[in-house]
Amino acid sequence: MTALEQKSYGATPFKKALRTFILVVLLIVVYAYAVEITQVNLETPTQPRRQAQLFNVLQALARPDIFTTDAATGQINGLSATTKLTLERMAETILMALMASTVGTILAVPVSFLAARNLMEPVTMPLAAIMAAIIAFPAGWWAAGQVAGFVFGLAATVSAVPWQGAVALILVVVLLWLLLRVRVGAPVTAVSRPSRQEAILLNLRVGVAVLLAFFALGLIAELGIVAGRQIQIALGLVWGFIGNFIFVVSYFIRLATPALMMLLGGLIAMSWGSHYGQEAVLSWSRPAARLVTAVLTAVGAAIFVFAIGSVLAWLYVPDRPAYWTTIPAIIAAVGGGVAGLWFDPKRPFPIGWAIYTVCRTFLNILRSIESLILAIVFVIWVGIGPFAGFMALTFHSIAALGKLFSEQVESIAGGPVEAITATGANRIQVIAYAVIPQIIPPYIAFAFYRWDINVRMSTVIGFVGGGGIGFVLSQNIQQLRYQQASVMMLAIALVVSLLDYASSEIRSRVI
Repeated sequence: MTALEQKSYGATPFKKALRTFILVVLLIVVYAYAVEITQVNLETPTQPRRQAQLFNVLQALARPDIFTTDAATGQINGLSATTKLTLERMAETILMALMASTVGTILAVPVSFLAARNLMEPVTMPLAAIMAAIIAFPAGWWAAGQVAGFVFGLAATVSAVPWQGAVALILVVVLLWLLLRVRVGAPVTAVSRPSRQEAILLNLRVGVAVLLAFFALGLIAELGIVAGRQIQIALGLVWGFIGNFIFVVSYFIRLATPALMMLLGGLIAMSWGSHYGQEAVLSWSRPAARLVTAVLTAVGAAIFVFAIGSVLAWLYVPDRPAYWTTIPAIIAAVGGGVAGLWFDPKRPFPIGWAIYTVCRTFLNILRSIESLILAIVFVIWVGIGPFAGFMALTFHSIAALGKLFSEQVESIAGGPVEAITATGANRIQVIAYAVIPQIIPPYIAFAFYRWDINVRMSTVIGFVGGGGIGFVLSQNIQQLRYQQASVMMLAIALVVSLLDYASSEIRSRVI
């Protein structure tokens, strides 16, 4: 062994010991500063006054106000008012969490498919198809909005007299049945393709059926609003909630269906735009395809930037909105036109990866906002009560379940997907026949687990006015009514334990 090797061999343990010593010193300094920041003071809990206060609180918590007793005999007369209020608010908490879990699960399912890397990364299309879809979306949105306004306006006019609305609903249902059941022409098979005229008639038939279905929803909404209030009055205080449920569901249909029609119109227009844009650039010569790509890119980039600028201008209210909308849109149009001429018009762009990234980013941002903060926002919007808590839990459930669901989709077996894709199936058929059968059990298990989480979170958001047991618990704590608060703390612990056991059993049976 040379002198240099002996020197390096002897220096290694010393260096390790020195690094360890420095690391220990740094950790001691960090924890010393942490003690200073957290204001740890061990003299305070040893003070007699503090100990007496703690003893009084523990005594109060150990004697929960569960029953009412006779002052003279000490005999139990029944449940106390605190216990009755606790049972009522715990039911409110459980049902609020259940509704948030249900709605959050329904909305998280489509988002999870868009946020799954294995489903979205293979999706590519030329730049012209992407820009044609962006251009077509606002056009389809606007056209569907006009149709929705006419359909629901007609439904409101017809239902102004309830019996007319009921008769119209029956006629619409009969027409829908005839359109869906009565076959026109020869059946279409894999061998016999429909002619152009037959395809046009089929699309027209489907379009009329869709319009009739939305018109029927409009009639149901208008009739349900009137009937719900009447049923609520007729059933009284005990069973009036049934009429209120009919009213709320009908009102939701009235609000949500036009928005759904506009969204579907925009998505259908996007599908058509991307389809015909892709066909054009792939079938035309390269110079013509390059010119079309440049034009579509210029218009699409201008629309996209103008839309983002309009949202920002609405949010920040600048003095000169044109600097946020029109001018950036013109710059984007020029840049988009140049880019459209520069890129190969037939080159496929990873639009699926972009959609995946946007969806994942949206879920991460929404999940990073605590439900407590969301509850404060919704309390300002809809007022104090369980409705604000329900909306806060729903948004947080969408973010959390969307991430869990998308990761479950990414972990599915690839064999069924490849087999279905090899048959020539489109993306929706692949999801329906190869993806969904593999994810149903874990999706159900995650939904029940989310219900368990939402029950626990409901007790926290109640402290900021989100309704449920947490709202009255915070009031009792602030008023130093520890015996009443003890009842609610026991109820929360019992319900959370039971739901945790029930959800774990259901998950073990489903998965």
